[in-house]
Amino acid sequence: MRHKILIGLVAMAATLALGATAQALNEECADCHTERVADLGASSHSGLVCETCHEGAGNHGGDMTKKTTVHFDLEVCAGCHPDQYGTYIYGDDWKTTYGGSPGPDAVNPLPGGMTYLWNKLNDFAHYNDIIDGYGFTREYNEERSHNVMIQDHYDITRGKKDTCLQCKSTKLAYYWDSGQTREILNDVTVHAGHMAEAVTVPKGTTVSMYTARDAPYPYTHEARVLVTLPNGTMYSSFDYPGAENNGIWTWAAVYALTVNELSANSPTRLSGNGCNHCHDPHKANQDSEGRPTGFRLIRKSLIYAIENNGINPYEPGSPIAFDGDTALTMDEGIALCAQCHVEYVCGNSPLDKIDRDFFSWAKAADLETVYANNFPGWGDYSDRKYVQDWVHGTGGLSSPNAPGNGVSFLTPYPIEEELIKSQHPEAETYWGSRHYGNDAACFVCHMPKVTKISDGTTFTSHWIASPNKYMDLVPAEAFATTFGVEVDRTGIISPCGECHGGKLSRMKDKATRIQDGIYDDALAVETALVESLAAIKAAKDALAAGGAVDTDLLEAATEDHRAAHVRWENLVVSENSMGFHNPSEVGTELGNALALAKSAKNNAEDAVGSGPACTDGDSDGYFVDCEPFDCDDADPLVNPDAAEVCDNGIDDDCNGLIDTADPACQAVDCSVFEDRTSCRANATCSWDNKAGVCVTK
Repeated sequence: MRHKILIGLVAMAATLALGATAQALNEECADCHTERVADLGASSHSGLVCETCHEGAGNHGGDMTKKTTVHFDLEVCAGCHPDQYGTYIYGDDWKTTYGGSPGPDAVNPLPGGMTYLWNKLNDFAHYNDIIDGYGFTREYNEERSHNVMIQDHYDITRGKKDTCLQCKSTKLAYYWDSGQTREILNDVTVHAGHMAEAVTVPKGTTVSMYTARDAPYPYTHEARVLVTLPNGTMYSSFDYPGAENNGIWTWAAVYALTVNELSANSPTRLSGNGCNHCHDPHKANQDSEGRPTGFRLIRKSLIYAIENNGINPYEPGSPIAFDGDTALTMDEGIALCAQCHVEYVCGNSPLDKIDRDFFSWAKAADLETVYANNFPGWGDYSDRKYVQDWVHGTGGLSSPNAPGNGVSFLTPYPIEEELIKSQHPEAETYWGSRHYGNDAACFVCHMPKVTKISDGTTFTSHWIASPNKYMDLVPAEAFATTFGVEVDRTGIISPCGECHGGKLSRMKDKATRIQDGIYDDALAVETALVESLAAIKAAKDALAAGGAVDTDLLEAATEDHRAAHVRWENLVVSENSMGFHNPSEVGTELGNALALAKSAKNNAEDAVGSGPACTDGDSDGYFVDCEPFDCDDADPLVNPDAAEVCDNGIDDDCNGLIDTADPACQAVDCSVFEDRTSCRANATCSWDNKAGVCVTK
């Protein structure tokens, strides 16, 4: 606990104006770390001694055998920045309509007795069918708060990759590509959710981590982790002489490197990220206008993307500078968050088994081009458009292996085509939006300035949360009470108020309407994607059975499905704002996705014989809609492609009952439905997002 004592001494030193003493104590470090000590002396941290963050620095004296500690834990900054520290480690236990998972002590429990983690299947029932075979079919929960990032990552049961920890661990991101081999200083037993049994990473284990960006293709951008135990046993994430390629051990070792020096009750064990993920402690300062400086990027793949493409490749003359000596530009502020909130390539490809670490740094509509250019098919995979991210309907988690693999599917149609699984492209989606055009960086809405009731001072909240949480009475009141900060006359904290006047509650209502509309569009695309999968699968089955199939049309169907899928997956499933970050672009691209998915379906159907089949006895029991539709052709007598329209005089679903005679159109007690999916499945009910209840239309 020595560093906590030092924090107190530092605070005392600042009070007594002992800057000169600190400077004298740091002079010895300057012999080897000239630039760092010079930056520190010119910063607002000039009163700190190096020992504050680097225990053992006083005895180090350039002797590399005498190890010094480099603190990445949040507590070191807490002594001088208690408000920022407190709000960062704050757990809100709150779920918004379209994002987040409440914690185990949530004040808004989930409907139907669900657990406290909200699975994507609750929002998109066919998600597993659409990403058939990908690891997220096993478990895909909405995120909780930043303060439990690494703990949630540790607990999930699906497979994990070393690269992912660069977003969950400041220490890993900092040392990745540093050229340094790091040593684990204490035994760490690791038994994460994906591990069948625990492993103990022993004290003295060393870890090196880098990305081979310039290696000959196909190993370009290969993520390479080498773990060496004290007894000489080696584990690697890549082919390395004498090492066992073992992802369980490499992940366990890099996780152990993150936590091995942290106390048992350290909040950093839950978060993984320290303040120095975004703040350079040697350059903390303010410019002449009082704006903070000293921000930095440590995620090397983002730095590579910016150096090669610009900080926003869609802006002409996009700058690449990010020196930390000046106040943040708007794009630099977005880039800080883009260290993690971005689409990136990570993990072993199911095709060529290579583990890659690469930022696409592109809009959803351009991802296929980026993948095809950077990861084209090669060798045994030369017939593939690209060798990232996965092949639909293949592997141990695919639908042909269900239910033995523990994954649930509704109507799977495995097509065995390579597709892209996006991560969380908030930064790229935001580019070009209306708010982007008005110079609003991410922190304006997600980290608003708040005012302390006690003395009227303001600080930037580090509760990095959805603005919807700040603008909801219950979580806003809980947050304000905890930290003694002001709320407005309506009882909320409104990030919108920094730029907008007027009645702020109307803005929240407008945001809700935007998200509801995007979600409805997303559901339509989801349905169309399942239909295109069904049609492509049917055409492929016909081809395999020796039937007459136009392969050019089938290929066109596949290309259209890829293009539709990447837009939907990227912009409404992986992206975390349900369209609000860029409603115009997301709405347009969802329209494109719907058209592409329908084109894929039509092309696949047209590829078989002279057109779509509308005869009895579909082998899969799924009737594909035809124009015009004749219920006599349905077998069984039902059209699962259609819902009964209650006022058109047509038996739309082919069950022999028309309009209000159909049970689907008969009045029901909508209040009995406790979740959005079951509510919307009934034709007479509608989900009220604001109230969170099911109501009669």
